[in-house]
Amino acid sequence: MEIQLGDQEQEMKWQGQVWNHICGSVDTAVLKCSIELGIFDIIHNSGKPMITLSELSTSPSLVSVKTENLYRLLRYLAHMNLITINSVEGNETFSLTNIAKLLLRNQEKSLVDWALGIGDEILMAVWHELSSSCSTPADGPTACQKVHSMGCYDLTEKNPKLNQVINNAMASDTRLVMPAFVQGCHEVLNGISSLVDIGGGIGTAMSYVVKAFPHIKCTAFDLPHVVATAPQYPGVDLVGGNMFEFIPPADAVLLKFMLHNWEDEECVKLLKRCKEAIPGDRGKVIIIEIVLDQDEDENDDDDDNYELIRARLSLDLDMMLSSGGRERTKDEWRVLLIEMAGFSRHEIIPICAIQSVIVAYP
Repeated sequence: MEIQLGDQEQEMKWQGQVWNHICGSVDTAVLKCSIELGIFDIIHNSGKPMITLSELSTSPSLVSVKTENLYRLLRYLAHMNLITINSVEGNETFSLTNIAKLLLRNQEKSLVDWALGIGDEILMAVWHELSSSCSTPADGPTACQKVHSMGCYDLTEKNPKLNQVINNAMASDTRLVMPAFVQGCHEVLNGISSLVDIGGGIGTAMSYVVKAFPHIKCTAFDLPHVVATAPQYPGVDLVGGNMFEFIPPADAVLLKFMLHNWEDEECVKLLKRCKEAIPGDRGKVIIIEIVLDQDEDENDDDDDNYELIRARLSLDLDMMLSSGGRERTKDEWRVLLIEMAGFSRHEIIPICAIQSVIVAYP
């Protein structure tokens, strides 16, 4: 049977789409390489809106890179919509797109450390166990345990370099989400006189809250060895302890990027501890986490919405492999908070971040 031209064109589109899926890891590798070479920062710091290939190749971090290979990287980055290639009088120049500004170092809103973390060879090795992880029993080992013979947190404890990579990634996440949280949750924070950040690390998240709401007594609560070496943020108290055994009492507690680390049983234990720590009449458990179907009521064909959905689903698989945890849907959050942990009600508040704010009331 003769194949019509329209069918051939459609088949070629499908082939291109499948090839891009097959080569998906190329994006991760190119990002990591480009950041390590400093390409984005060199263009940004050049002081010019556009830079030539010869100017770029004479930068100290790029002098050992073959000019031809550098150009091939730039050409790929252009197809990733991170670089714009301009032709001026037959000469090509290069400039950053607005998206690439999220890949600059020393910026408050930067995803550089996430790109380096996801591209780390130790973490990338875990993805080769995706097939076996899909058939592993609920109480079986995670992909990280299969590959490295230990869980993610034990692995970081034994590998200082990896620990620093992950800490940097989490810090960058905090810098992205906390301004959005403070801006979008004034009503949630109004009326609160004390707030404890559970697993609050060195207090970075609380520093954003206390700046915007100086009347709130802010506490970062984490393991003793974490807070022992933490710098002091003005207005932020540091308290050490085990969150599964005790949580300092407060008007509200904050769980930021915490509950996605575990399955429901462990989450319920922690949530009940949080419930005990807050007033029954006016207390709040404030959760900052991904809601997988947060944008389900919007147009699924919208490119921006599609990118957010895909990113959230990718992070869900990452949690499955690394810690055995999960990202959750609206209904899964309802079941966890209301039916399992015994809260009376909850609400989900979208903010300008990949995460949402979920507020649970006793």
